Amino acid sequence: MTLRLRLLLWLMLALALLLFPLGALTVQQAQRTVQDTLERAALSRLGFLVSQGQVRIQDLAQIVQEFGGVGFILSPEGRTAYTDLGDYRLPEGLEQALSQGQSFRQIRDNWLWVALPSDEGGLGLGTPLDEVVALPQRLLQIYLGIGGLLALLAFAVGALGLSQSLRPLDAVSRELARRSAENLEPLSTPQLYEARPAVEAMNVLMGELKTALHRLKVQEQAARRFAYGASHELRNPLTALKGYLEVLQRRPGEPKATEGALREAKRMELLLEGLLALARLEGQGRVQGQPLDLVAFLREQFGLEALGSGWVEADPRLMSVVVENLLKNAQKHAGGLEKLVLEPAQEGVWLWFYDGGPGFAPEILPRAFETFIKNDQSDGVGLGLALVAAVAQVMGGKTHAENRPEGGARVGVWLPAAKG
Repeated sequence: MTLRLRLLLWLMLALALLLFPLGALTVQQAQRTVQDTLERAALSRLGFLVSQGQVRIQDLAQIVQEFGGVGFILSPEGRTAYTDLGDYRLPEGLEQALSQGQSFRQIRDNWLWVALPSDEGGLGLGTPLDEVVALPQRLLQIYLGIGGLLALLAFAVGALGLSQSLRPLDAVSRELARRSAENLEPLSTPQLYEARPAVEAMNVLMGELKTALHRLKVQEQAARRFAYGASHELRNPLTALKGYLEVLQRRPGEPKATEGALREAKRMELLLEGLLALARLEGQGRVQGQPLDLVAFLREQFGLEALGSGWVEADPRLMSVVVENLLKNAQKHAGGLEKLVLEPAQEGVWLWFYDGGPGFAPEILPRAFETFIKNDQSDGVGLGLALVAAVAQVMGGKTHAENRPEGGARVGVWLPAAKG
């Protein structure tokens, strides 16, 4: 059962609970009001006759013509005179009430009997209540006819209003139906206030799915890059290692061949370790850091002194990877480390490594942080700066490299400043 049908059924039930008790109460009150009005009118007319003094049966007959039924006059001797020759029997207690000087009113067998005492005994009127008794049925017919039409109109208006109110949900449904499975962009905020929490929760879920899918995509790319890099970059050291082993096979114990084989094996080991570390970092989400004083960290962990100061949000273990690789890059491939500089900028801190080498080649500089990018003269594996960039990314940072006008280069890592 759809939500729209459920709401319409609840609307019908609400109208029924409103109209039926209201109709029954209206009919009951209408019948009682007519009876009371008839009773007061009859007593009023009888009171007027009593106030005129001696009452004649002809005068009472005129009142009977207005109300219908029969009139009667009681004499002090107990005789009763009626306005017509019908067979009538007065209600019990009527004569006793008049003898005591009290008025009388009673409904018996759908007849209204009223009487007033007078100097000659008393007079009264009995009028049938057939019209009053039939009033509920007549009112019910009117109520079911006109009231039914009004209820149907109210239901139609309510159903139209309900459909209009639920249009924002239909719009969300149509928007989802038009989307492809890969489209995880947030849904537009619906105009229906009650639907907003559900749409907001759905947007949060789609955002998490989008993040998870992006992470899976990055992991897949990292795995492919690992497989490609391993197959491509290991070809040269494997070829060299094979040549050295062939030499050792012909001349066992050849020192140069042994030294070359060990060197190529070490290079392969470094290459595999770097690729594995890079693959793990590229498939990892954002790492929650902690406040870290870079000056104290560099001094205590590496014995390095930095110019400036700065607190950042970083993971100490990953920060060690950054410093080790940048330090190794400066010492082995860039003429040595000249200085370390901490430079606050853009709600964060730059950690700059200045070296005294020849700088980056123009064709290499824009791609300095890509995998397997290195100078032709370098004996590295081309993964150091790529690892630095990957670590900076998972900590919410970024990297930059540039050549200095006075010579040499500087490589920097920007990390967000510590909160508080």
